[in-house]
Amino acid sequence: MKILIVLVVVGFLVACGGDPKPAASIVPVPQLMNDKAQRMPDITLDELLAPQVEQVCSSSSDCAGNGKCSGGKCGSCSSSSDCNGNGKCSSGKCGSCSSSSDCKTGKCSGGKCGGCSSSSDCNGNGKCSSGVCGSCSSSSDCSIGKCNNSKCGGCSSSSDCKGGKCESGRCSNYTN
Repeated sequence: MKILIVLVVVGFLVACGGDPKPAASIVPVPQLMNDKAQRMPDITLDELLAPQVEQVCSSSSDCAGNGKCSGGKCGSCSSSSDCNGNGKCSSGKCGSCSSSSDCKTGKCSGGKCGGCSSSSDCNGNGKCSSGVCGSCSSSSDCSIGKCNNSKCGGCSSSSDCKGGKCESGRCSNYTN
């Protein structure tokens, strides 16, 4: 009798198209979140496109004439005389220009100092490469800092910076 009941149940399942396999179930996957909230840094388009490397300072004397120290960075100004030939003072920042005479390094290009058509335009601030001063093949190409990763302004000590401060491998007074 038991065999007959089993055969009837199996026959019923086969006739109805039943599959003796269990149906797949959907298991929800929990979403994991970071413990710390992350947000994008506050960077302006001007800071992103600026040719200067971030300069670190603790006082304006660390800037060696490249503007005043403000918020740990060189390059701020209240007048063009604060910029020491590194462009004019505009919106509290050094580096803008209206003519190449505003720049002691490179030509005025796109309203910013540091452009060039030949390495002689760079006045010892690296070689001219892709229209911008600052590239180098050896430290002798650089008036400030050592040649590091084909760019001037690198340093291992503040003595490499000719008046600036060496911080995180970069000279505080290097403008490109």
